Amino acid sequence: MSEQEQDVIILWGAPKAEKPELRLYYDENGKVLSYCGDKSIPGDNYIVIDSQTFAEGRHDLRVIDGKISKARPNQVVYKLMPDSTSGIACHPEDISIVVNDTEEHTKWKINVYEL
Repeated sequence: MSEQEQDVIILWGAPKAEKPELRLYYDENGKVLSYCGDKSIPGDNYIVIDSQTFAEGRHDLRVIDGKISKARPNQVVYKLMPDSTSGIACHPEDISIVVNDTEEHTKWKINVYEL
């Protein structure tokens, strides 16, 4: 080797791999909408799930009280209940008529129960 040549060692530290946050997005009734591994997607109706559940990608699951339910459809009961804070505003004498919030109304909401 000549005097001008040198051996150079470059130390390169690989960036730390960040474990993805696997999410299951669901609607207000607990029905699965989508699975995602991206934290940047907006929305507040999701739960963090494990990799096995994410890999299965089942759309027959339900989310009840923030937990995954694998109950069969015949073990789930949907009950329409009056709710003063949220729900669909309906006529007080006929639930099949949807009205504005400014009119006299009763709000109804679907509750999901697992047997």
